Amino acid sequence: MRNALIFGVWLALLSTAAWAWGGQDATSNGYIYAGIGSVDITPSLPVAIVGGASAKQATTVDTRLYVKALVLSAGGKKLAIVTLDILKYPVEYVDQARAKIEQTTGIPAGNVIITASHTHSGPMWISYPDVVVTPIAEAVARAARDLAPCSVGIAKGLVEGVSQNRRVMIGGRAWNRWVLPPSADHQYPAEGPIDPEVEVPALVGNDGRYKAIVYNFACHAANTMRTPVVSADYPGHVQQYVEKHLEYKVATLFLTGACGNINPDYSVRQELFGEKLGGEIMRGLGRLEFIAQPAFWVESREVAMPGREHPEFSEKEIALEWPQALEMFKGSFYEMKKSEKPSYPYFFTGIRIGNDFAMVTNPDELFCEFGLGIKKQSPFKYTMVVEQTNGAYGYVPTAQAFNDGGYETWFGEHSQLTTRAGDIIEKESVGILNDL
Repeated sequence: MRNALIFGVWLALLSTAAWAWGGQDATSNGYIYAGIGSVDITPSLPVAIVGGASAKQATTVDTRLYVKALVLSAGGKKLAIVTLDILKYPVEYVDQARAKIEQTTGIPAGNVIITASHTHSGPMWISYPDVVVTPIAEAVARAARDLAPCSVGIAKGLVEGVSQNRRVMIGGRAWNRWVLPPSADHQYPAEGPIDPEVEVPALVGNDGRYKAIVYNFACHAANTMRTPVVSADYPGHVQQYVEKHLEYKVATLFLTGACGNINPDYSVRQELFGEKLGGEIMRGLGRLEFIAQPAFWVESREVAMPGREHPEFSEKEIALEWPQALEMFKGSFYEMKKSEKPSYPYFFTGIRIGNDFAMVTNPDELFCEFGLGIKKQSPFKYTMVVEQTNGAYGYVPTAQAFNDGGYETWFGEHSQLTTRAGDIIEKESVGILNDL
């Protein structure tokens, strides 16, 4: 016991010395500086929640909503990863938030990624004071004040039986499962694959406790869609599961995988979804592969992404597949026609930590096939494709999906980019990973 106590004091003194010497020395000793900050953004009740054809009033809270920030520092550089429990976050507000973060913390705007969880059980960003800019900047400021040396470990696993490709083929056309009777949900072939892989980077403090757990999984956060409650959806249940089994509070940051065509299997109860994904995360923590020298690099790019070619209103198809939402889609079409542009400012960010791990981000709801393609071509052992990041431009279907039709292909606020967007994103993402 006495020897253990002496060792603990020695380790604490060593950590303090490493902090005084700076991030580069800590990195060379197998540490990176990490800080966590969070701000509760759970709205007052009752509140209108979004994510469906019409808003619904919620009068209860299932799991609370947060802005969470992870700041990493090494070699005189800093970066911030911010997660929002919100449906999406448009690029104009990302610009405001990144500028405020740079002003208040000194972290360069290009080293900040802001990613929405895409929860379907919360209010729109516009419902918040200051469109969430201040809570985002405050969470990052708190994380920047919380820096402490941590080791970084990575694991990956598989979570099967909880997600499904939400597009099924009927008579040569794509239909979304939610417009079918529950009894018909599993009767038809899926148009495409799913991605069951979950990547789990984790930061461990010198006391052996987890400072932060990050995970990337390709599935819409839409598990509470059919019950109007405020909720972070399954990421909220994963957080509860992980904390219950660790027996202490820990920041669990969900980074949305490429899941434009992937939904939860609604026949799986939400708690089981959280248990299966949370359970695989816990198993991953038991087999972490630690990075010997966790220095990091950031690659940020802005491109002009072309808009949709010759958009037309798909009235006959919508009237057949989703007649109750016809007027909503008509309104979305004409509103988008009034505001459409030849191209849109579009941000990619790549982050590499050590030699074997990297992530690359995009501001879309990218079809799963593109995410799988990016990971297959990645030069890294562990690769995360993170969508809904630094903007929100809606669905990016495959060429096959545009041919098959369906909700994600109908032009409007939710689908506005060129039909070539997926190929452009895949090429740029792989290019960034290779450059890293």
